[in-house]
Amino acid sequence: MLKFFKHSYIAQAVVIVLLIAVLWIPAFLTQSNNQAYEYPTTPMYDFLLSLMGNSNIAMTVFVMLLFGSCVFLFNSMMTVDNLVTRYSSIFSFMMVLCMCCVPITNEYYPFLIALPLMVMAQQTVFLIYNVEKPERYLMNTGIFIAVGSMFYIPAILMILWVLFALIVHGVRDMRLYIIPILGLVTPYFLMTTIIYISGNSLEFINDYTDAFTSMSLTKLDITTMEKAVLLVMVLLSALSILKIWSSNVNNLVSTRHRKRVMLVLFILSFLMLFMQNPVMSNGYFFMMVAIFMSMALCYVKKTKLIDIALVVMMIAVIVNQYLPLFGIKI
Repeated sequence: MLKFFKHSYIAQAVVIVLLIAVLWIPAFLTQSNNQAYEYPTTPMYDFLLSLMGNSNIAMTVFVMLLFGSCVFLFNSMMTVDNLVTRYSSIFSFMMVLCMCCVPITNEYYPFLIALPLMVMAQQTVFLIYNVEKPERYLMNTGIFIAVGSMFYIPAILMILWVLFALIVHGVRDMRLYIIPILGLVTPYFLMTTIIYISGNSLEFINDYTDAFTSMSLTKLDITTMEKAVLLVMVLLSALSILKIWSSNVNNLVSTRHRKRVMLVLFILSFLMLFMQNPVMSNGYFFMMVAIFMSMALCYVKKTKLIDIALVVMMIAVIVNQYLPLFGIKI
């Protein structure tokens, strides 16, 4: 299978689009979302939902198209960052499998809409290492995180990752640590001002105050199948990280910095899994698993076992997506 990702990019794109379609069909058939995961602290999501006429079908179509676009956009980012060097679209393939591993990951719209903004923040942090004056990039990072958190509030935790990333990059100027925080605050200040003018600021402030004060780790309330999926993802991540950091892997200095920064983000994304229910909907962890797995696959020399494992993984993900259609819950 890995050899397939060395050949025609058009053929790869067609296969990935078909895989997305197959994995998203259950989201249209079950319509189990039914706006069940709305929170009072998702003003941008609520606004987008109103533009869609509160139609769950319209939102599903929009999110599926957004996800499909992001799959290829993020793949190009990985290539530009020199993180995936051997297979042209292996990250797109792994992203689809990892982020569609359980049905709920296709149904939690606030996270999926915030995902592009979270990845843009990640990409912008990568640029900081290569520029002499990173102030503008740091400001943009804070703004991306703020807007993303207006769709999906746990996204705001990425600001902690940005600060840790600056430490990993060896930044000593305290001013640079304040700039992303200012970028984070600015959209919220503008939104609060607009809502204050409309006369609803007290309710808005109370909602966000309650959301931030109650933000804590929640219990792992998931099914047996979801526990199995999570365990497999953790094991695959561990194996991938060991492969990426093995002694026979040589990288540019900038690539090594990005890998350290991503390791910090991986730890944070795992903690984000436990930030709110439903647990498995906090999908940035699966995004990081896809990143590390696609990077590790670029360094694999014996591909036969890997090919079998990828086929088994693809079949397992498809079966897991379709089980609810037959009333099977494990």
